[in-house]
Amino acid sequence: MSDPERDPHGPMQLPDQQPTLDPTDPGNQPALRAGAPSRWIVPAAVLAAVAIALYCFAFQLQIILPIIGIVYVIVVWIVMFVTARRGGDGKGTNRRLAWLMGAMGVGALIVAIGIYIVESTRLPWT
Repeated sequence: MSDPERDPHGPMQLPDQQPTLDPTDPGNQPALRAGAPSRWIVPAAVLAAVAIALYCFAFQLQIILPIIGIVYVIVVWIVMFVTARRGGDGKGTNRRLAWLMGAMGVGALIVAIGIYIVESTRLPWT
């Protein structure tokens, strides 16, 4: 067992004696450690608006996949909004918002790729 007085990472050490955080580690970024949830909500709203606009243009090609994409993006943004309003510790909330924004982007991309695949494999005379 180690002595807390001599442990370099122990709670008994002064803040200037603690090791500095590695700025290249994604978990140490300021957007994840602290900050307002609007840091994630506003860019997610812009991403949702762009995705919805592109899905509206896709209505000329098909109906089902753009509707799925619009509903998915709206639902994930609402979940992000509820998560941000629920409160809690800043670090945990920001991590959840980051994961949800990533899920929104990946889901929107998957639906867009699905639209492309369906349209590219369709026979030319139909």
